Amino acid sequence: MKIRKATKKDLKRIAEIMRTEFGKPPFKEKASLSAILKSLNFYMKIGKIYIASIKEKIVGIIVFKEEQFWEGPVILIEDLAVDERFKKQGIGKDLMDFVETYAKKKKAKFIGFITHKKTSAVKFYQKFGYKLKKSAVIMKKELK
Repeated sequence: MKIRKATKKDLKRIAEIMRTEFGKPPFKEKASLSAILKSLNFYMKIGKIYIASIKEKIVGIIVFKEEQFWEGPVILIEDLAVDERFKKQGIGKDLMDFVETYAKKKKAKFIGFITHKKTSAVKFYQKFGYKLKKSAVIMKKELK
């Protein structure tokens, strides 16, 4: 397996993986391929997109950005997805290890992200030392 920075040519395959994986419970996202591509193009400008590939086939992705908080630089993960056919092969772990190494080089104070509380990924992240933040609340208002 190889991890590399995504290119514009990779975006369609990345969007397909994201649409498939985030369309499943508990997320049940219903975004169109064009909406996901629009988001990915945005993150190509303001963030980082890296892919995991096996024999040139994209099998996993991670999208993150660098922010400057009061306490210093931080890394915020926006998305992590692995093609269902390649799960349980260490790809998600390798992508997380990659981001942690990146964050250490940037002297980031922490890595943060938001995920669905009912996803099995919570246990995945906890295995690597990530903890639920009891003092945080996510608030959302739907706009019409």
